[in-house]
Amino acid sequence: MRSTHVLLALALAAVTAAQTPTTTSAPITAACNETLVNLNKAVAAAKGLNCKINNPAAFCTTDVCSNIHRMGKIAVESGCGKQSLSDVKYTFPKMCDADDKCSKLVAQMTTNLQNCIEDPRKVGTSASCQPCRTLNDTTFRTSLTSICGYEQAAFDFVLTDEGLVNSFAQCESLKTDKVAKDNAAAADTGSNSTVFVIIGIACAILIILGAVIYKLKLKNDIAKRNFDYINNDSHTINNNGQDYGHNDKYTGPEVGRIANDIRFDEELAQFRIPQNEIQNVSLLVKGGYGVVFHATFGRDDVAMKQLLPSKSKDFDAIQEFMNEIRLCARLEHPKIVKFIGIAWSTLHDLAVLSEFMPRGDVSSLLKKEGKKHESHRVLHWHTSSSSSITKTQIAADVADALVYLHSFQPTIIHRDLKSKNVLLSDTWEAKLSDFGISRVTSLDDTMTSNVGTVAWIAPEVLTGGRYTEKADIYSFGVLLSELDTTDAPYANLMNKSKDAAFSNARIALMVSEGTLKPDFTNRMPEGLLTLALECLAFDEADRPTAMALSYKIHTIAKSL
Repeated sequence: MRSTHVLLALALAAVTAAQTPTTTSAPITAACNETLVNLNKAVAAAKGLNCKINNPAAFCTTDVCSNIHRMGKIAVESGCGKQSLSDVKYTFPKMCDADDKCSKLVAQMTTNLQNCIEDPRKVGTSASCQPCRTLNDTTFRTSLTSICGYEQAAFDFVLTDEGLVNSFAQCESLKTDKVAKDNAAAADTGSNSTVFVIIGIACAILIILGAVIYKLKLKNDIAKRNFDYINNDSHTINNNGQDYGHNDKYTGPEVGRIANDIRFDEELAQFRIPQNEIQNVSLLVKGGYGVVFHATFGRDDVAMKQLLPSKSKDFDAIQEFMNEIRLCARLEHPKIVKFIGIAWSTLHDLAVLSEFMPRGDVSSLLKKEGKKHESHRVLHWHTSSSSSITKTQIAADVADALVYLHSFQPTIIHRDLKSKNVLLSDTWEAKLSDFGISRVTSLDDTMTSNVGTVAWIAPEVLTGGRYTEKADIYSFGVLLSELDTTDAPYANLMNKSKDAAFSNARIALMVSEGTLKPDFTNRMPEGLLTLALECLAFDEADRPTAMALSYKIHTIAKSL
């Protein structure tokens, strides 16, 4: 698989101390030769110790790995990196600074590297080339230098990876095909221009007459469309004859009320997928606001989400759905369900396509486990020969997704983190989904209160105050309780009352006052329990950052 290439590239492959550093121009000076040899020795010493810059926090806090960073920093800042660019292609001098701007940028770069290798091959559309375009973007490369102190010329050596070369070639081919089609169309226009000039005068009268007829016809068509919007149901049928989008009566003239309609967004236009290319559509799940279908696009299984017919008349719901799509299109991370594209024929059947997660959601997995006797359960915190996944790995995957979301400036807050919104791939990799109520925020924003599901909501959100990304960290603590107990949070309290609304109100009040926290079992590893309680701290300032959270979980996972 091509993903192997990027993993090898990001692993800082070890070399022996006897190797002479690779020169790129003039001979290496004696002083720089010694510096670069020391760097190579540090790399060689870390062989087999999993020193990867994919996870800057772990890299910088592991002695052997941080020594590579220290020696590389010396090489770059002394100017020796310019004499051997290939040796410093993965050296970011500011990556381990207290200011985490560089580490966040490095994490984004490694994500783009992996997606650039994988996406064009899997999807084969112009939209799938976005990660490659980012890597080729001059602004992005310049930011590596200004924020991380990176030796920009060394980036050319990063791009020599075979997988990246193949992806760039494929993306260039897609671009060339489009240009060729545009040029062909332009050529046809040019060759016919003489003919148009000759007959122009003769057709002038016909054009004027045609314009008058067209204006009258357009007036009738508009009246007819408005009548159809009001009186007819609309169905979207794919070429298998399957109806995957029923749309109730809808007042057409109101369409103008949709702000920032994504159908007319030039940046999102590249992600549009023709509906006839979406095949084998079947209902997967139906919720309170939307419906999700299982379908195929090309050779890939995809999930297709649309609003319920009843919600297609609700402009607020449509606007929220468009906001969700716009946000999903920005996100590119291995631990977040991949955005594939969008499809529509009218406003009513707008759909977003994402990668299909065949193992379902973590909540369903936990329910199945909870029904078994403890001796028959296969999902544990520790590694087990009876299972391909552990609770710890699920938690680590979600933590990595939060690191990515919270690294944006302004920060992206998920706001509905729970096991139901964590999906599992065919290889049991956990990925975060459902960004329907996620928000991009800044320090000046006051976020809307009462979002998410009550049992997972942080105290500061319940009280209606201003909150930050630390609200996601609290929800993560509740998720750890779900994983540990294989049950919904506060299940015992909910079961004591027949009135679910009363139970929710009681939970919200007690959580907002700091008198109630989720339960944990005595089977939970001590380190993870301590971390869960830190996440559930009443004061958000006492909760760890996503970066610290990810590092601690990965560290604990190694000991289990």
